Amino acid sequence: MTEATTEAAPLEDTLGRVDTYFRRRRAQVPVLAQRAQDQGITEIRSREDIVSLLFPHTTYKSYPESLISKGKWEQMNRWLGSLSTRRVDDVDVSGVTDVDGWIAALESAGHMVSSSSGTSGKGSFLNKSQRDIAVNKQNLLDCFTALGLPPEKRWHVIPVGPETGQTQHVGVRDLIIESFSRPDALPMYDGAPPEGFHRYMAKLSAMRRAMADGTAAPDDIAAFEAEAAGRAAEQDRRLHHFADQILARRSEDILFSAQFPQLFRLCEILREKGVSDGDLTGLNALTSGGGLKGTNLPAEYQEQIYRLLNITPERFLHYYSMQELNNRMFKCPEEGRYHVPDEIVLLVLNKDGDALAEESDGQVEGRAAFVDTTVDGRWGGTISGDKITVDLGRCPCGRPGETVMPNIVRYSDLGDDDKITCAGTMDAYVRGLVGE
Repeated sequence: MTEATTEAAPLEDTLGRVDTYFRRRRAQVPVLAQRAQDQGITEIRSREDIVSLLFPHTTYKSYPESLISKGKWEQMNRWLGSLSTRRVDDVDVSGVTDVDGWIAALESAGHMVSSSSGTSGKGSFLNKSQRDIAVNKQNLLDCFTALGLPPEKRWHVIPVGPETGQTQHVGVRDLIIESFSRPDALPMYDGAPPEGFHRYMAKLSAMRRAMADGTAAPDDIAAFEAEAAGRAAEQDRRLHHFADQILARRSEDILFSAQFPQLFRLCEILREKGVSDGDLTGLNALTSGGGLKGTNLPAEYQEQIYRLLNITPERFLHYYSMQELNNRMFKCPEEGRYHVPDEIVLLVLNKDGDALAEESDGQVEGRAAFVDTTVDGRWGGTISGDKITVDLGRCPCGRPGETVMPNIVRYSDLGDDDKITCAGTMDAYVRGLVGE
């Protein structure tokens, strides 16, 4: 994360940086090389050139579902390798029986795969290197420092979750604990993390489809509901543990690391135990990213959380990011908008994702797209599913550079067809390289 006092880089410098990055990745990532060839692009000379080379976020779930259902892990290797900077087809998958085993085999070979939960359908898989993991962790510490909360071992740390067991998630959780926990920090929950996260999410997606088309057997539905209830109960046990620890330390400073749905449930439990607004007097802090993940919460859920846990804007590291990016856009505590770091080149596209959106009165609204030039395991150019508004001028707080306004929404949540024009073409590239 660059210093807040530096001015935004001129366009020619930005294009030169992206061009250098593009040339390096084109020689490594097969799908990028094919896309560049078909578009006739050998160098980046304009922002329009960048648009032509961006990968829709759906590219990272473009594998045929039959490859997983039929256990064709060698072909899944080829699929992942077509989007990666390093070979994947030589990873031994002879003993793999499910997605969790596949990811474990990849990690043992140095491919740190990040995956989505796949709650809306297929899960996405992104190959990351150890360098990507290191950059992501350092960026988190830099964001804390920029907010005025540099790493100091003076906090009780509560990692509320969600608990996925994914290596990257565990690594970030442990980084926060190691960087901020005081010597006499409150004890962590000692329950075992849920087993088979990806297996469970794949089963969830399959069950939803089967229930929608009427093919789900009653016994299968009952077994799945029992497993889901068990996982939910274990999560509640974790939250009750942390609630009891908070009650014992009402006046001590606590740093929460959480997504909002889990944090809201923790607050519900605290209220059930008799805690009211103002009872917690520690100068508590919070770091959070991501949305509600389909959870329905009250309109003022954030304000309820802040009041109960005694968290103020200057102690709240909120950020806008996604698994395709190494870096975060941290939320300005003064103005509530997200600052774009120099490592990320932000582009705002039309809804179809095939052209730059038009600017108006110093702002531009449309589909968010990014090139994170620190991404090492893949090509860092991504078209997201988010609709954003960007202010192209200086933030009133004084920091330079464009900012993303807080009214971020997914196109899929607007009732529109979230269709990116080039998605079909990108999927065809991948299918051709996979051989199915």
